Amino acid sequence: SAHDPAYLFTRSTQAIMYNWKPLPVQRMLDFDYLCQRPTPSLAALVSPGTQKGNHKVFFGPSEIMIPVYATVQAAAQAHPDATVFINYASFRSAYESSDQALDEPTLQTVVIVAEGVPISDVRRLIAKAARNHKVIIGPATVGGIQAGAFKIGDTAGMMDNIVACKLYRPGSVGFVSKSGGLSNELYNILSKTTDGLFEGISIGGDVFSGSTFVDHALRYQNIAEIKMIVILGELGGDNEYGIGMSRSLNLTHC
Repeated sequence: SAHDPAYLFTRSTQAIMYNWKPLPVQRMLDFDYLCQRPTPSLAALVSPGTQKGNHKVFFGPSEIMIPVYATVQAAAQAHPDATVFINYASFRSAYESSDQALDEPTLQTVVIVAEGVPISDVRRLIAKAARNHKVIIGPATVGGIQAGAFKIGDTAGMMDNIVACKLYRPGSVGFVSKSGGLSNELYNILSKTTDGLFEGISIGGDVFSGSTFVDHALRYQNIAEIKMIVILGELGGDNEYGIGMSRSLNLTHC
C-alpha cells in the first residue's frame, strides 16, 4: 500500500514541517511513540532564513535530534523519503512555501494550516497540484490522522483524547469533515459506535479547499481496510451536493 495513491499515509510516512512550532512537533512524536512506530514521523524542519541546525525533541523516553534547514528545497533533497509537507506559515507567506513544496517531486501531500490565504493564491495552488498529481489538505485545516500510523500536527488534540478515541490503532471508518474541532467529537462518537477510525481528514474551512469531500471519499473506496465512509458536512457550501451527485460513489445513504 506504500505506493498506492489511495493511501496518503502509512506507518512509515515521514513529513517535513515548515515554520514549525515546538508543540505540534512534540505532539506528532508523542503519537508516534504511542503507536510504537519504529521511526519518527518528522524527518526535517524548515525555518526560513536560519542556518542549518538541529532541534532536540523527545521520542518516548529518548532524546533525538531533528535537522533544521533554511529552505524547502534543501530539506526535501536531504530527505527524499519524506512525502508530506506540513506548512505552518502565516496566510501572508503560505502561498510561496506551498508552491515550493509542490515543485519538489518527492513531496506528494501538502498540508496548509493557515486561515485566510488569498483565494487567488489557493486556486493557483489547486491548479498546480492537479497538474503535478499531488494532494492539498487545507487551507484552514488542522490536518488529518491515520489511526496507529501518522498524525498531522495538532490533529485530534491532546494525548488523553487520542487514547480515549483509540486512535493509536486502526479501525474501519474513513472520515472527512470541514471542521477540525468537530472532527474530535466525531472521533469520540466513532470510537463508541464502531470499531474506530482508519483515517480522518479535515479539508479546511476556507472558501476553496485544496481537496474536497468527494476527493477523499473516492480515495477511501480504494482502501481495503475502510468499510464505512462518514462525512460531516456544514451549511453554506456545495461540497455536500458533490457527494450526492457523484456517480463514482457507491452510497447507500445520502
